[in-house]
Amino acid sequence: MYSLDEFGEMVGDSLRFPAYREAIARAVKPGDSVVDIGSGPGVFALLACKAGAKKVYAIDTESVVEFGRQFAATNGLTGRIEFLRGDSRQILLPERANVIVSDIRGALPLFGQGIHTLNDARKKLLTENGRMIPERDTLFAALVEAPENYERIIAPWKSVPGLNLEAAVPVVLNTMYKRQCKPEQLLSDAQAWHVLDYPNGADPRAGAKLRFHTNRSGTAHGFTVWFATKLYEDIGFCTEPGTKDSVYGQVFLPLLQPVAVSAGEEIQAELHADLVGTDYVWRWDFEIAPRNGREPLKFRQSTFQGGGLSPASLRKRSAEFVPVLSEAGLAERWLLIAMDGMTPLEQIAVKATENFPHTFSRVEDAFRKAGEISDRYSR
Repeated sequence: MYSLDEFGEMVGDSLRFPAYREAIARAVKPGDSVVDIGSGPGVFALLACKAGAKKVYAIDTESVVEFGRQFAATNGLTGRIEFLRGDSRQILLPERANVIVSDIRGALPLFGQGIHTLNDARKKLLTENGRMIPERDTLFAALVEAPENYERIIAPWKSVPGLNLEAAVPVVLNTMYKRQCKPEQLLSDAQAWHVLDYPNGADPRAGAKLRFHTNRSGTAHGFTVWFATKLYEDIGFCTEPGTKDSVYGQVFLPLLQPVAVSAGEEIQAELHADLVGTDYVWRWDFEIAPRNGREPLKFRQSTFQGGGLSPASLRKRSAEFVPVLSEAGLAERWLLIAMDGMTPLEQIAVKATENFPHTFSRVEDAFRKAGEISDRYSR
C-alpha cells in the first residue's frame, strides 16, 4: 500500500522516472491501447496519453488510483483514461492492449505476486507482438563489507544492561534488509544470477549457484543484491551500489558472522528466492575453504529462519490442510453475505455486533470492518 506522497517520491526519483518517461514516449504509438498496472494516481497513464494512446486502462488495488481522475481532468484527458480499482488478474477489459507498462517491484523485482501478475497480463491483456515496459530485469549480487549495516542489525540485542537478548541475533541475521552500499564496499565481482524476461514469460522462482572471487582483503558481512532493467530498446537503469538515491536501493543479506577474507579467495554461494503464498522466502548459502589457520565455514541462511513464515503458517497453506474458520473468519464471511445490495452498512454493523459479540465488542468495531470490506469489494 502506497500513499500519494510515496508515489510523489517515485515521480521525483531521478533514476527511475526519466527512464520510464522516455520508454513510454518511445514505446507507445498513436492510436495504441495501453494498460498501466499498479498505476497509483496514473502518472504513467497520463504520459501514455501524451505519447498518443487512444485509450489507457489504469489499474491499481488501492484507492489512490481514484485520485488519478483529478489529474486526468486537469490535463484534459478524462475521456481517454479509465481508472479501475482491483487486481488486474480479476478484471476484464473490452480490448487487448498494445502496451503494458508497470512498476510493481519492491526494492527488487521479486516482490509479492508481481511476477505472476505480469505473466497473467501478458497472456490475457496484451495483443500479439505487444510491448511490455519493462522488457527485462536482471538481478545481480556481490559480497560486501558493511560493518555499519551489520552493527545496526545486531547492536540493539547486545546493548541492554542487565538483560541477555542475544537469542534474537540469529533471527535478525536471517532477515533481508533494504540498505544502501557504496562501490568501494564490494569485496568481489558482481554476478548476474536471475533474469526476468517479461515478454516471454518471467520465472518467479529464482535460484543460482555462484562462485565469487574476492578482489581485495577485508571482512565479508553479507551479500548485496540489486537489479538492472531494460525498459524498452536501449532505455533502462541500474540500482547498483553507487547509483544516486532511489526508491529501490539495494538489498543486504547478512552472514551469521563476519568473515575475514584475503584477495583472490573463492567463495561458493547459492541464492534462492521462492514465492510462498504472497511473500518470498529467501535463502543464501556461503562456503569458504580453510586458509592461514582459519577453519572452513559454511552458512545456510533463510528468511524462514528469520521468522517471516512460521511452521503453523506454512501448514495452513499446504494442499492437504482442511481449514476451519475462526469466529473472526465467520464474522467476515457473514459480513460479505450481508452486503446484499439492499442493506445499509449501519444495519449490517448492528446485526454483526449481535451475532459476533466476541469479535465485535462495539458497533463501531463492526462498522469499521464492514467499511473496509465494502471499500475493497463493493462497486
